[in-house]
Amino acid sequence: MKETLPQPNQPAADPQSPPTHDDGLEFAERAQGKTLKSVLKEPVMIAAGVLALCIVGFVIYLESGNYQGSLPPPEISYELLRNEGLTEGVPIAVKVNHVSVFMIDDPMAGGQPARAKEIVANLEGALEDLRAEPGRTITIITDDAALPTIVQSKVDGSERRVLIQLTPGDVVISEQPDPKWLSRTWAERVTDSFKVYMFGEAPKFAVSDDFGAALTTLYLNAKGEKASVSIGGLDDAYEDLSPEQQVALASFPPPPPEASQASN
Repeated sequence: MKETLPQPNQPAADPQSPPTHDDGLEFAERAQGKTLKSVLKEPVMIAAGVLALCIVGFVIYLESGNYQGSLPPPEISYELLRNEGLTEGVPIAVKVNHVSVFMIDDPMAGGQPARAKEIVANLEGALEDLRAEPGRTITIITDDAALPTIVQSKVDGSERRVLIQLTPGDVVISEQPDPKWLSRTWAERVTDSFKVYMFGEAPKFAVSDDFGAALTTLYLNAKGEKASVSIGGLDDAYEDLSPEQQVALASFPPPPPEASQASN
């Protein structure tokens, strides 16, 4: 199944066109106390798997936009978070400038955040691709054999670049039993962060929670009455956010109430 979050300069597509299918990528990582097999056997996961098989796909479109030369590519970084011991790895936030877009479980192979560095490199490559050709899409690929993979590609699906593939550890530390919901949240965050920090456009998808409200306020304050957004304006707008709004941009959403109840 594909869920597509096209980047700016994306032409509108026919919502009646048939969905396409892609194979997810395989992985092998073990979370402490919860293997992928045991996670997928939980009732909520089984229900989510059935749902994923029933929904063949749906598409979300970004508004068209033009790359603004005044905005340099955003800075991609990572930050180690407090370790609650939920997995054998370490929780790490992957950030686009001020905004945390992924909270990953990094196995810290050899004592180094190798997975975090790989994901940072993936996002930096995606930004280079967007700078050269803004009309690209961010897509969620799912199947019944692997957890979702978030990729960026051309509109026709070529030149695909993997941004991140969810692991069982990611699901465990998120306390979110539905990987599909988690991957969608991540895809919305990275898409909106690219929109704001690279294209100077308003966020569109992750706008219904505290994170989205804070990112929208950041954009509106940076733009003000000006015709376009500058990197200095974005930095100043971030400093003008309330402490609560800054925390919201660095925090990750709790599971939806219905998911929390189902997992109890």
